[in-house]
Amino acid sequence: MATTTKMVYKNEDNLMINTRLMKITGLYQLLDSRTSKIFGQNMLKCMSLFQLSIMFITVVIFLANTYYFSDDINAVMQYSILFVCDVLSILKLYVTIVKSDTIWNCIQMTSIDDLSYKYHNRSILRNGQLKSKSYSILIMFMWMNLIILWALAPLFVTNYFLEVEVKNKIYRYRFNIMNFVFPATDQFYNDNFVIYYCIEFACLIIWCHCTMNFDVLLLSTNITFKYQLKTIANSFSAFNITHYIKNNFTKNIKHHKESELIFDFKSIIYDQQRVIENMRNIYRIFQPVILTQLASESIIIILLSCIIMMNYFNGISLISAMNLRLFAAVLTFTFHIYVICYLFDDVNQQKDSINFALYSNDWTQSNTQHKHLLLHAMRMNNAENLRLHVTQNRIVNFKMFTSIMRKAYSILSVLGKMCAKKT
Repeated sequence: MATTTKMVYKNEDNLMINTRLMKITGLYQLLDSRTSKIFGQNMLKCMSLFQLSIMFITVVIFLANTYYFSDDINAVMQYSILFVCDVLSILKLYVTIVKSDTIWNCIQMTSIDDLSYKYHNRSILRNGQLKSKSYSILIMFMWMNLIILWALAPLFVTNYFLEVEVKNKIYRYRFNIMNFVFPATDQFYNDNFVIYYCIEFACLIIWCHCTMNFDVLLLSTNITFKYQLKTIANSFSAFNITHYIKNNFTKNIKHHKESELIFDFKSIIYDQQRVIENMRNIYRIFQPVILTQLASESIIIILLSCIIMMNYFNGISLISAMNLRLFAAVLTFTFHIYVICYLFDDVNQQKDSINFALYSNDWTQSNTQHKHLLLHAMRMNNAENLRLHVTQNRIVNFKMFTSIMRKAYSILSVLGKMCAKKT
């Protein structure tokens, strides 16, 4: 179980995460205990609770809408997708709020200067810092582009109406962002479409904000772990034994150099242990969310593709605004799964490379104590099978991404043939 330690505020410019972006989105203030308080509580946490309440309301609306359109399979799938997305966003925000102190302490350990061994190649960490910031901006624009497309679509689709039958009377509501069914007549709704549009757009922004914040945090920490492990592996492989014993003729100098050798090697091992412990704490927090997310997004991709096929066989063009926004959602969720699987696979491979780095250093000329330490480090690395497991035998990696895509393609192929036969 992760323990809460005293927070040490380090130079923000040296943190591997994109602190500037996190401050813009409010994530940094949400995690930082120094943030302004309202009635003794973190101001951003209070605002996040307001966001949670809004999303809980939208969950209820999606369930009600599913009931209203229970005889329309296309509408049921759309509301099911929105329901799952909303529940995922609630889970992400809830975990971030509840585990904010532990996450904050883990973030403080992502500083470039956090590793204790003085001869680490810090340029590797700086490269990781740049990559972390780049990926954070990429994931932010990915979600923002999606909500922009979804928000703009109703402005271009003016000839499509949502039909609701109540007491043998048909109500025709204009197509909107998420198509909430409000307790209002179709005439009143259509006459005040802009107001209802703004309500749905506000809900969409809140969903995107919660989803984007969690993903920025997840990707930043993963990239940090990769480059910290890469730095440690580089230090192990470049550890020069002859540097410590060369041209040392007297016994006292040789003994001093050997002590320095052992101390430096222990420093690298200590850095490795701290990074692994930080990974363990983050994985423990993120694992339930990530596994739920991968399963849910796989289902969402299949459902979205089914809706596109049904729209096409119902005479709606593939390049219509309605289908284009669905295509954008499919591509976004597919890319999102790919990035998650790719980064976790990258971290796994980097961790596995440490043993090779240990063996690559010039250990044959070292003393017995150093050889014992090196063997201990290898055994420790082998014993520490830190992976994000889906099942006992399956882990989150690139192989999982290809498996998800193959299964999705197989299901869609069968459904496509069934739709083609019906037409």
